[in-house]
Amino acid sequence: MQYKTVAAPVGLTIKAGDPAGCSKAVAQYADLIQKEAVGGWELDMIQSIPVEEKPGCLAGLFGAKSVTTYFNMLVFKKQD
Repeated sequence: MQYKTVAAPVGLTIKAGDPAGCSKAVAQYADLIQKEAVGGWELDMIQSIPVEEKPGCLAGLFGAKSVTTYFNMLVFKKQD
């Protein structure tokens, strides 16, 4: 098997009670999957990847903490 990853949209925000906003968010994912699922590639999973950003030396001295951001990665696979 071969695998590839593609970063999924981040920062999708919808208003509470806005079904159209939810549909737009879902459509963004669907469009990206359709674009990448060509040439034998098929979506295998959506994986959440944590990325930790540590504060710099000076910020750390003043009590700054590490910040973890989660990115969604679309994982595609295809037969060799």
